[in-house]
Amino acid sequence: MGRGAAFALFLTLGAAGAALAAENTPNEALDTSPLLSSETEALVAQATEEESSDTFLGMDIKGSLGDDRMSRYVPPVSNFIYNETPYITTEVVPIYAYHRLSDDFITNGGHANVVAVQARLAITERLGFIATKDGYTWLNFKDVLPDTSGWNNIAAGLKYNFISIPESETLVTGGLRYEIPVNDISSGGIELAGDGDGFLNPFVTGATTFGKFGLQASVGANFALDSDVDNSFVHYSVHGDYELLPGFFPLVELNGYTAFNQADRLTGALGDLDGADVLNFGSDQRGTTVTLGGGIRYRITDHMLFGLSAETAITDNDDSVFGTRVVTDLTVHF
Repeated sequence: MGRGAAFALFLTLGAAGAALAAENTPNEALDTSPLLSSETEALVAQATEEESSDTFLGMDIKGSLGDDRMSRYVPPVSNFIYNETPYITTEVVPIYAYHRLSDDFITNGGHANVVAVQARLAITERLGFIATKDGYTWLNFKDVLPDTSGWNNIAAGLKYNFISIPESETLVTGGLRYEIPVNDISSGGIELAGDGDGFLNPFVTGATTFGKFGLQASVGANFALDSDVDNSFVHYSVHGDYELLPGFFPLVELNGYTAFNQADRLTGALGDLDGADVLNFGSDQRGTTVTLGGGIRYRITDHMLFGLSAETAITDNDDSVFGTRVVTDLTVHF
């Protein structure tokens, strides 16, 4: 029982005791009003509402954003698959990404459209369920390969916030995701995604603030369960934002992907090709892709955030599917 509910119960018992005492007092002029006054009933209702507003089926659905906890929630935008926020939240995030392939890529350019929906559920103040990869991808190549489309893999897991300091909005959270291969996306006989046995993705993410400036970073490893078919790689991201106007946050983000275990699905002349994050080509000579971008977060209401970012590869992208990308999302949290 919370302090508000306990206080209301104390008032209720006090009022009841006073009324019973009045019934036994030989004083006809004494007012024997109802056991609960309207003011006491209001306090009881308020306390009950406060106790139940943050919980649903026994879960603390506000997570890190509950009363007397964190209040400055500005999640990253560009690396929406791997750069996980350290906040424990209950939210739904529809996402659209437009991805332009470099003209130096083997197909002489092209583009991709990705739609997805992320979901997160705060089970307790510290523990959360996350579903961060899904959706559908359309690939349009300029030359060499035929256009294709298909469902993305699904990734879900848990994360736990083991350091929380509300005074400075400081959090450190660890998590683990499993990526399930649900469909093969292929073109010209080349498997671009959905092959193999999936991935395990442990990660650590943290955030803090310095006045109006917010800083967030994460690092993790995507381990291919079938290392002959899919590449394993380390992913790392840094996000910085500044509250320029109330609820308006310009931001800058750096994201990187470095392979540490090469597969052999693509070899020879195609062995350098890099699928970055949405796709995994299983190349036998995959290298490192680093991107840099900027954008905004705008808080529309207390429970709704709009995000927009644009990023481009700053490493050699001759063999990378990553040219430039624009991402927009709408975060609805509780």
